[in-house]
Amino acid sequence: MKKTAALIDKLIRLAGGEALPASTLKGDWFDQMQADGILVAVTHGSRKSLRVADTSSFRNYLASQYEIRDLEQTRELLSHESVDRASQVEVTGDSKFLSRRTFTGFLVNSYQPIDAVLNGKPLTILPPDGTFLFIADYQHFGIPEDVVVVGVENAENFRQVARQKCLFEDYGKVLFVSRYPQNQSKDLLQWLMSIPNRYVHFGDLDLAGVAIYQNEYYRHLGERASFFIPEDYEERISKGNLDLYNSQLPQYGRMIVEDERLSDLLNCIHRYHRGYEQEGYILKQIEVVAAIIHDAQGRIFATQRGYGEWKDYWEYPGGKVEPGETAEEALKREIREELSTEISVDEFLCTVEYDYPAFHLTMHCYLCSLLTEALHLNEHEAARWLAKEELESVEWLPADWQIIGLLKDG
Repeated sequence: MKKTAALIDKLIRLAGGEALPASTLKGDWFDQMQADGILVAVTHGSRKSLRVADTSSFRNYLASQYEIRDLEQTRELLSHESVDRASQVEVTGDSKFLSRRTFTGFLVNSYQPIDAVLNGKPLTILPPDGTFLFIADYQHFGIPEDVVVVGVENAENFRQVARQKCLFEDYGKVLFVSRYPQNQSKDLLQWLMSIPNRYVHFGDLDLAGVAIYQNEYYRHLGERASFFIPEDYEERISKGNLDLYNSQLPQYGRMIVEDERLSDLLNCIHRYHRGYEQEGYILKQIEVVAAIIHDAQGRIFATQRGYGEWKDYWEYPGGKVEPGETAEEALKREIREELSTEISVDEFLCTVEYDYPAFHLTMHCYLCSLLTEALHLNEHEAARWLAKEELESVEWLPADWQIIGLLKDG
């Protein structure tokens, strides 16, 4: 039997000499106590009660059979939220007598520095890529009121918040939080209820996602809580998961809309009979190298794209790094393929991080010079040598535009 406060209360009453109705003393423990003569039956007409034959023997029996060495102290243990294991051993002989979570608290992450306070001391939250922080002493954790708290349901989305920052550009300072364990802990909610900050729930665009938000957050936080709904939510849902919707419909199909701001979203989910899982927000990662080719006059070589979505835009030649290649090897190969010429990779210039609508681009830029004069445009429709004062005269790709200032000042 599980050692609960209700069980210990009954044992204390029995140890005090009370007779309790047999109907309230059900289970293996009480059956064995009767078989061993520790409990004896007392009948009153059709009613049957059980009492202890000898209180001293009863307490010794509990200590030897169930490691309950002191009933009153055991009851005291059960009334506390946190008791160290040494105390549990002393009273019960069992360091795991109480089932407690080893860690209380929640996870935090951010792609920008967030100034916080923990136990009165300043703490800057900016975990290295691929990591996050666990706030255990959350009762003494605070953040500025202008920070928007974004609760992330999916673990993969939480781990890769930097690849989704384009979604939250209008939010200002953002602290991402996640429950731990994800389906159990109320620590995060308790902390949210203790602070005045705006809360945005970032979950799946499906019936279950809406239910989690309404039941676990909106009911407690009211209008300062909201559900993240992207501008293109209908397009995302229209291409979503039909099986996901069908699996959730029996449980959530009759869900009442408590937050009226969700009405259009729920109508859209039911209209398309689909749900959208939030992993789809994580931008595909593309890493490339770019050759900033310059000549003796300081001019920069620019090429114009002749294909694809960004046709007619200008860019620096280059491309993806193949497995096993160094950046220098990739640059030389790409320039050979695109321009039929050879280059010298002179020095690293910078790395550009840019979010396009469908992917996140990491572009490593290197200053390069030509080793041969001959050039042939194999992929581009045009090319130009641009002086520094001419760099802004063409329409660059958004990511390539990021280094124009650096080149003009160089």
